[in-house]
Amino acid sequence: MKQTEPDFWVLEYVTITKDPRTDLVVAIGGTDQAADILQRTGGFLSAPGPRGDYHRLPHGLPVEQQRQKATAASHALLAAGHSVHLDPTLNMLVAPDGEREAALRYLACLTERAAAATTSSEVAEVLTEVAAPVYGLLPLAREVVVRAWIAASDFQGPRPPGNPIPSHGSEAPPPP
Repeated sequence: MKQTEPDFWVLEYVTITKDPRTDLVVAIGGTDQAADILQRTGGFLSAPGPRGDYHRLPHGLPVEQQRQKATAASHALLAAGHSVHLDPTLNMLVAPDGEREAALRYLACLTERAAAATTSSEVAEVLTEVAAPVYGLLPLAREVVVRAWIAASDFQGPRPPGNPIPSHGSEAPPPP
């Protein structure tokens, strides 16, 4: 018996995400029934696009309303039998510390991989993930520290010349 590939209803699949260029919440894909659900339950508007119509939330909605409407629409679509991908940043039901917990799990996994390494190449793979020049953890941590320092220095206002910012956490000048 020859097995055939299953038919996938790609057009019925709906992706709800936030466009990084416009900050609009958009829904792409789906059928006429999905469009109706998006409009009724999420308040999405139909808009013409270069590759066909899509749906978007109205301009100027606060972020919490965007998240609420996107979550409501995605769950209504799921209940109607549609396949949906909802951007995790729009999902009202995601725990606020979800990203932090994922980062901690990733670090714990790296620790376990380093401890279980049996070859120098396995150790090198872990160290590469930590110290890779662009996407490694150390360059990203450095970026966090630099941006935090810049933000903190903006709170302090301009400093007179010759009066360095103390590195030990107090406003008093460092001891001679």
